[in-house]
Amino acid sequence: MTSISEEISSVIDIRRNRLRSNLILELYQSGQTSINKMARLFHASIPSATGIVNDLMKEGWVTETGTGPARAGRPPVLYGLNAQKYFTLIMDINRHDTQLVVFDLANQLIVKKQVDLKLEDSEDFLDALIGETDGFLKAQGIKREKLWGIGMSMPGLINVKKGVNQTYPHLTRSDMSLAARLEGYFGLPIALINDTHATTIGEHRFGLAKGKKHVLTVNIDWGVGLGILLKGEVYNGATGFAGELGHIQVQPDGLLCHCGKIGCLDTITSGFALIRQAREGIRAGRMTILPQLLKEGEPLETHHIIKAAHNGDEFSIDLLSRLGMELGKGIATAVHLFNPEIVIVTGVLAEAGPYISNPVEQAIHKYCLSDFKNSLSIRISELGSKARLWGVQAHLIEDLVVKEFS
Repeated sequence: MTSISEEISSVIDIRRNRLRSNLILELYQSGQTSINKMARLFHASIPSATGIVNDLMKEGWVTETGTGPARAGRPPVLYGLNAQKYFTLIMDINRHDTQLVVFDLANQLIVKKQVDLKLEDSEDFLDALIGETDGFLKAQGIKREKLWGIGMSMPGLINVKKGVNQTYPHLTRSDMSLAARLEGYFGLPIALINDTHATTIGEHRFGLAKGKKHVLTVNIDWGVGLGILLKGEVYNGATGFAGELGHIQVQPDGLLCHCGKIGCLDTITSGFALIRQAREGIRAGRMTILPQLLKEGEPLETHHIIKAAHNGDEFSIDLLSRLGMELGKGIATAVHLFNPEIVIVTGVLAEAGPYISNPVEQAIHKYCLSDFKNSLSIRISELGSKARLWGVQAHLIEDLVVKEFS
């Protein structure tokens, strides 16, 4: 039988580990703080907070970062996370290319590489990704023991608990999850997350959604994703699939979507849709400067259309305006469902700025009930792609801290 003293010791250890993990997360998210503030924040005594900080300093997690302003007496010593304790590797994957990024624990970029590797539903893709990652780490002299873990963001229906992407089920053998395949190869913890959910975490921790409780993040990329923040928490749904805005039907007699359904919002408001519409207009003889922006043999991309719009190209402006209006209709439905304080627009097409945000806002004003839109603001993300990368990083670190100090 367990003695009373053993039970008390166990409770003390659990509380101590909880304080340690909470402190690491606080320093990661907020930067630096003093022991007095730590004690108040976590409802601990100053001697208890001092002991935890001293232990974490001995283990290399925490360092002194300087002194703060003194209200009276000696200025307080400030402590921060040792950003060089570990690095993290982020695999940022989409249907257009792949990016490999190494961060320290302060979200500072160590090194990155853009890889011409498009997401495909096959084991060949994952084998190629592993090969590219191996070569990248070796070329940079980054040893695996320096890495704390790997975060992977990608589009699709991602079941975080099972570590699988159900939109791309053939990335591994049927008897092995995506996370297990990568963990088995690299020998590191893997955190898998949907790209739009990652963006929402990034905006909430570091961007326009910081301090807010009810937010929608609309990711206009090669597909259209919706991130939902409810009561300050990212809403994932029963199996992690919440927010597939791009696959609501808007045109019953429309085009076939890559998901297999007809007339999804993706077919008229995604990056692929924008390029398709531009090509159709060029073939139809529409007046536009787009052909002049292309080098010989260069394919038309979204950045060409956005550049043309900023240069006053009427055709490109019209394309973005129509896309924004249709997207705004879809967002208006989400606004009625979730009643957010702010809608943050991000993704590759967000680079169009007001050419996208203005028609989105107009559509919301047109299709939303007035009581929903009176206190609602529409903003273009200030972080851009950093929101997604930092969101994957935060998701990974929060998961690792729980495992490290449980």
